[in-house]
Amino acid sequence: VAARAPSPPAAVGGRRGSRAAAMGVVLTRAEVVRGLEPLGELRVESIRAVFDEFEELCPTPALWERAFAELLGCFDDDDASARAFAVFDTDGNGLIDARETLGALAVLSKGHLTDRLKLLFDVFDLNRANEMQFDECFMMLRRTMSGMRKMVGIVLPPERVVHNMTKQIWKQAKRHRQNCIAYEDWFNWWSQDSCIRSALKMVTWRPEEQRGLPTPDLQTNVDYTKSSSGDHDAGAGNPTTPGGGRSGRGRLTEAGGGAGGMSPKGARGSVTVGATLAVPGGNGKS
Repeated sequence: VAARAPSPPAAVGGRRGSRAAAMGVVLTRAEVVRGLEPLGELRVESIRAVFDEFEELCPTPALWERAFAELLGCFDDDDASARAFAVFDTDGNGLIDARETLGALAVLSKGHLTDRLKLLFDVFDLNRANEMQFDECFMMLRRTMSGMRKMVGIVLPPERVVHNMTKQIWKQAKRHRQNCIAYEDWFNWWSQDSCIRSALKMVTWRPEEQRGLPTPDLQTNVDYTKSSSGDHDAGAGNPTTPGGGRSGRGRLTEAGGGAGGMSPKGARGSVTVGATLAVPGGNGKS
């Protein structure tokens, strides 16, 4: 894919720019890789309908090629859908992780950020209880980043960065790690976190998509590349890397396409991510 180098982090002015550079934030517009262009045009309402159909009709957490094509229904012919499926099927086993794919599509879709990030939460809210456990939230972040790596070419941040993000959600919500967060806690974190909001600028297609959200002067700065203190306090949790998830429909396991287990090295046209939800690589528009 023809690539144009993203603007350097130093282009972001002042102290905020220096902090962004240290965190690995590159401010450029995301662009889907060749073969996935139809997916890049979908609105959040369309992805919501796809997710609802998946919940109703698909008995497994993985999708095969035909199910992928029929569920999304946005490709011109079988060859186009096969090429798109191959982008997600990185290990070539004929299966892709449905929730990883739907999570990435939710973030990249057109529509207000609140609607997109609510859909992302719902995709990984396996018990449909409007709440989420620590391990589920960690996997939501990790697997969504993995899906976005395939779609727009990013390098995954280290697991400890994703883990620190998850701990911050619990810390901000003032909840113990053994307790669940509610959707409102998730919204309060991503909408007020300057790092996440900076990353989401790359998938913000129109100004009205972030209308009503906290402005920069109301956002908080957290360096997720550093280990947080007070790991054993309420809301901080244990520093060990989480895994798995609670039992129930669609238990959080890795399902197809190398989900969540890919090496961040060697991604063509990618840039290093420090502490962002998703940073596009060389295929983005500046």
